[in-house]
Order: sequence, then structure tokens, then C-alpha cells
Amino acid sequence: MTTGVDAGLRARSPRRGLNAAGTAVMVAALVVGWVVVYFIGLVGALWRFREPHAPAPILTMHDQWTDLAVGALQVVVGAIAIGAVYLARRRTLPAVLPLRHGSAREAALTWCAAIGAASAIVLVLSRLNIVRFGFSIPASVESDWLAVVSALAVGLREEPILVALPVLLLVGRMPIWAIMGLSATLRGFLYLYFGGGGFLWAAMWGAAAVWVYYRYRRLWVLILIHGFVMNIQVFDRVIPSDNSATVLQWINILILFAALLWWITPRALDAFLPNTVAVRSNDRAVETTPVVTDVVLNPENVNPDRSRNEPPVKP
Repeated sequence: MTTGVDAGLRARSPRRGLNAAGTAVMVAALVVGWVVVYFIGLVGALWRFREPHAPAPILTMHDQWTDLAVGALQVVVGAIAIGAVYLARRRTLPAVLPLRHGSAREAALTWCAAIGAASAIVLVLSRLNIVRFGFSIPASVESDWLAVVSALAVGLREEPILVALPVLLLVGRMPIWAIMGLSATLRGFLYLYFGGGGFLWAAMWGAAAVWVYYRYRRLWVLILIHGFVMNIQVFDRVIPSDNSATVLQWINILILFAALLWWITPRALDAFLPNTVAVRSNDRAVETTPVVTDVVLNPENVNPDRSRNEPPVKP
């Protein structure tokens, strides 16, 4: 169902966009490009999905440098694709993209809350044996520092291609919910190595990433959160402490679920405390309590300390 905002934006666009066949060709090209760019990761995810109990892979220095080279290529391809699409649509994008709203802090809070919510939902479904969601055993590597660099760079490898590119390419031609669904599906396949629950988990926060970029237009926030917050436990490889993995994992959990609680609390208060009104000013919610004013029916009651016998003063 197309929202009124999307319909209005398309109506104001000087170009009505490509027809359905042209849009389908663009979607197909995007999917084919995704398969080519992420082919190695996709094959590895599908293999782990089919063999969840297989031993952890062993990566030599050559394998690690190759992975970094592939990651660098993905970053370059993403930057070129985004730049090309932006230049091609620079005149039409302002008509089909809403104005950027909110701050970087709000964008980070929203996406962290979405990741926390997705994690909670999938963990519950996993406990109920509805979906399988199991963290893979980390690969054995020769260079821990190269493993850290590779993990921290995952945001650069995914967010431009899986978030910014679909939005810039398809906005105005497809409703935003359809773009979110497409990006979420592509993202989910890359995380099949966690099982069916991994697909659902990545699809949920992947769809949220598209919405955050569409509303807040801050790609760098998504890149940093994906690289540092979601992969903070990778520092366990270079921290000489037996308890570092547990501590870092708890830091990750606290960040995500604190963001979820912070995001939900004001909305829950608005829903359950009707006497509190949320007033938005410059995209900031300001809580105000309505004040009941007395209606003066008798002018004599304007000043209760005034003597009733004192004659009124003429103006």
C-alpha cells in the first residue's frame, strides 16, 4: 500500500519514473549485481546453512589478505554505484526523497533499537524451536589484527550497496516499504550462516537500516554502528584477557537493549499517560502537561484579595 507521502512525492516529480517493466529490469540488475559482488560471502553463508555443525574454517594469511582485497573492491564498487546513480538522478531525487529529518544521534538510537528488537525476537523464536539461530564458531586465523580490520570494515562493505544504492536507485519508482523488503531479503541471505533465524534477524534490522537512511540520510551512522557496535566483540582477538569476550559481548548487548528501552519508553508513556502531550519542535520531543485555566465568570473574582465593598475603578 502506497503511503500518501510517497504518492504526493511522485505526483510532484517532473518525471513519473520508468514504467513497470523498466523498474523490474532495474531490480533484476540490482539483484544480479548483488550476487556478483557478494558471491564469495553468499556461497559461504549457504554452505554454513547446510552444514551448521561443520568445523570452523582455517584462514591463512593469504586468505585474509584476499578477503580484505575483496572487501576493498566491494567498497569501491559501492562508492562508484552510489555516485553514478546520484549523478544520473540528481535533478529528480529532490522531488522523490523527503527532506532529511532528525539528528545523527536519533538515527543511531533508532537503528540500535531496531537491532535490539530484532535480536530479542529471534532469540525468543530460537528458544521456542521455531527457527534456528546459532552463532557460528569463529574462523581460525593467522593474523588476529587482520581479522579485526575485516570485521570493523563490514559496515563499509554492506551499507552503501544494501541501503543507499537501493534507495537512491528505486525511490520514486517503488514505495519505500518495497525497497525495504528487497534490501532486507538480500541482506538476510548473507546471514544464513546463523541459520534460518539469522536470515530473519538480518532481514529485520536490514529493513530498518533502509528506513533510517530514507528518513535521516546519514549513511556514515549506519556504517559506524555496523562496524563497531555489532562487531565490538572482535576485539577479543587482540585483547590479552580471558574474560574479554564475555565483557565485550555484554557491552554489545547493553548498548542495543539500552537503545531499545530508550526508544520505547517515551512512546509507551505517550500511549499509557494520555495527560502527557508530546510536542515536537525541531524534531525534538518536548513533554508538556496541559494546564487547566479557570474561566472567570464574575469580574469580582479576578482579584480575590480585593475588598468586595470597594467600588470598581473606572479605566
